[in-house]
Order: sequence, then C-alpha cells, then structure tokens
Amino acid sequence: MTVYYFHFQSGRCLIMDPEGVELQSMADALEMAAKLAAGLLDDREMSCDWARSAFRVEDQHQRRVLRLPMTTVQARGNRHRALLN
Repeated sequence: MTVYYFHFQSGRCLIMDPEGVELQSMADALEMAAKLAAGLLDDREMSCDWARSAFRVEDQHQRRVLRLPMTTVQARGNRHRALLN
C-alpha cells in the first residue's frame, strides 16, 4: 500500500494535504482525486477559477504521480448529467 497526498492548486494558491490516504494503487488514487474534485465542484459556496485548478497527487516520497485538472472532472460530470436527461 502507498500513501497518496491530494494537494489542491488553484492558480498560485496551493492547499496541501498534510495527512494523505493509504491506497492500493494509482488507479485508486485517481478515483479518490476525481471524487474530491467532484465534491468541490458540487459545493455551491466554493468559488475559484476552475480552468486554473487541479488536484496534484503525490506519493509518500513526494513524487508527483498524477495531476487531475478540474476542467476534466467538470466535463465528465457534464457528459454524465446529459446522459441522464
């Protein structure tokens, strides 16, 4: 198992994840990042430039393992909602 840290970056602002989450695989880390991103997008009180925002995921060795742009999650959510209607 690997500890993954989910840092949120919007422009120059970076919110660090000090605790991390122990997960089995990088696929699990991607799924977790997508869930966190979807939660922020659903938060009506959250206001930021989504085009300049992303989750940066690092492992316990502080190596960046993936970057998930918020616009990617936003587009996926829009496609999903269109399919439901």
